[in-house]
Amino acid sequence: MALTSLEKVTVQRGFAAARKLVDDVYPIIKELNVIYDSTGGAKTSITQANLDAETTFGAITKQQLDDGFFAMTSTMKAAIEAAYTQLAQLAARSS
Repeated sequence: MALTSLEKVTVQRGFAAARKLVDDVYPIIKELNVIYDSTGGAKTSITQANLDAETTFGAITKQQLDDGFFAMTSTMKAAIEAAYTQLAQLAARSS
């Protein structure tokens, strides 16, 4: 029995999402991990006073910034790394 339209679209979107993670998101997260979290990185030089002076950042706190970067550069990075083989398999099938 052939896939329904819903099933086919769902699988294709999964392929596209995996490609986006592998090709775009993961490399950026790895780079941010180095730039933000490394010794002497931006995490140590950014202060609340600097953030407060930058009105375009919408009054984010240093703690919110650190927590968000942790989510990306630790939690998400580790999850993508753990699933990289499976994601790459899907990504390779993206058109």
